[in-house]
Order: sequence, then structure tokens, then C-alpha cells
Amino acid sequence: MNSLKLYLGAIFILACTYTESQTNEIGNANTAYHGPKIDMHAHAFEKMFFGGVDYENPLTGKKHIASSSIEKQREETFQQYKKHHVVKAMVSQGELWKSYAPELVLIGNNHKNSIEELRKRHAEGNLDILAEIAPSYDGLLPTDESLEPYYDLAEELNIPMGYHMYPGGPPGGAYFAYPKTRAHQGKPLQFEDILLAHPKMKFFIMHAGWPYLEDMKALMYAHPQVYVEVGVIAWALPRKEFHDFLKGLIDAGQGKKIMFGTDQMIWPETITDCVEAINSADFLTLEQKADIFYNNAAEFLGLPEEEIKKHKTDY
Repeated sequence: MNSLKLYLGAIFILACTYTESQTNEIGNANTAYHGPKIDMHAHAFEKMFFGGVDYENPLTGKKHIASSSIEKQREETFQQYKKHHVVKAMVSQGELWKSYAPELVLIGNNHKNSIEELRKRHAEGNLDILAEIAPSYDGLLPTDESLEPYYDLAEELNIPMGYHMYPGGPPGGAYFAYPKTRAHQGKPLQFEDILLAHPKMKFFIMHAGWPYLEDMKALMYAHPQVYVEVGVIAWALPRKEFHDFLKGLIDAGQGKKIMFGTDQMIWPETITDCVEAINSADFLTLEQKADIFYNNAAEFLGLPEEEIKKHKTDY
């Protein structure tokens, strides 16, 4: 009888140990990431975007509160960055913010500037990334010949290009704010011949090619130089839809080429929403979260080892 009790006791202890091990493993997978982050998609403005008003998202029902002024937009964005340990941010029109945070801001400018102007800015140290390139708002496809010089320039200067595909503004945007946008313009496979013609171009697709998941997986599989960032879809879509799309890319083996982004405009708390959207993804390991939040962008941008070490030491 004593032997039986010892045997059953041993089984119970082993079972508890196994259960605890499983719980710890699952717990580790669900642990929030608190290290350094790189935002690959943000905006500075000369005047308030979207009329400077609050935005009630019709897809989620959440109301996003706008900053009260351009100055507040910058200050509140920087406060959010400090809160969430964002150490670098690709800011469209970043020259407006560079003097306030020179170590943080990566200056982005787009195809609305001439090739000569962009080349001049780069020579002066005032251009880091060609972004946000968004010709779909003017009804142009990526294959439009007017864009070819910009692909050439990105390759020549060895700087990344960030290309906006879709969404085309808020839901139904074609009916009021952006009448030239069309959903079909967002198909990622339009870049096939462009990428083959510019094999050295550092290239990332903003908003991760949503909603064209299968096209996006195919493009990333065929062209290893293609990265994506998750700006706007991390906060503007229902959480399950975002998670399903993100999981599709992860399951396709593309976890090393997904970057954090917010598409922060004038609603600074969307930065918190984006951080929570990724940290709440229970299918991501802590390592995968670290890759998305920081490691992948650090690799893509070619940050020096000393800078990476400092970022990780600080946080």
C-alpha cells in the first residue's frame, strides 16, 4: 500500500510539474514586450490633418481624440514614444520635427518632391527614407512611368522606400476625401517587375498590403528584399482582423520581415493601440514580438551595432 501511495504521489508531482512547465511556456509566449521600438510610419504636418477633429472609427466604434494643435500633436507623439520606448521613427515631413529629437527622427519625403530636390536634401543629410510614397491617392498605379525615377533614386542613394498601397483613407474614402483611390490599386503583386528591375532597392510596403494577404505572402516569398510595416491596420481594423492578417504572414514564415508602425497622424493614443495590438497577439512568442517591434527594422535600416546595443541596454 505504501508503495502504491508513493507511486501515485510521484505521478501527481510529475503531472503538476508538466502542467506548470506548459503554463510557463504559454505564459512566456504571451508576455508583453517592453524593449526598444522603431516606428516605421508616422507623420508630421505643417497644419492639422483631417480638419483637426476627433475620429470615430466605424469599424471598431472607438473614438480617437485629436491633438488640439500642431505643437500638441508633436509633443503628445513624443510623450507616447517615451512611454513606449520608441527610439527611432520614420516621420513623413520629418524635417519639421528633426531639431526637436535628432536621434529619434528619420526624415521621410515623397514623390511630391522633384528628383533634384530629394537628391539635394539627401546630400545635406535631410532625407533618410523615400516615404510615404502614396500615388494611389492621385489614381496612379505603382507601374506608372512617372514613378520610375523615384525607384531609380532609392536604389542610387541606397535608402529605403516606403510605399502606401491600401487602405485608401478611412472606410468609404473614395466617396469624399480621396475620390481617385480604388481598392484594386492595393494589390501587392503589381511590384513584381519593379522589384526585378531594381534588385538592390530597400523596399517596404506600408500597411502590410492589407487586405491582400495571399498576394503579400507571394510577393515576400518571391522577393526576399520586401519588408512590411503594420501602420494603421494595427489600430484602425477590428483586433481579430488585424491578428488574422498578421498571423497569416507569420505562418507563412515572414516573421523576420514584419516591422512595427503606427501611421500616427493627429491621434497620438493610436500609438498605444498599436503597441497593445501586437502585445495582445497570443500566437506571437516574445522573440517574435521583439523582432516586429525592433529587430527587423534595425536590420532593415542597417543600424550600427553600437547603436543597437545602446538601445537594448537603455531598455
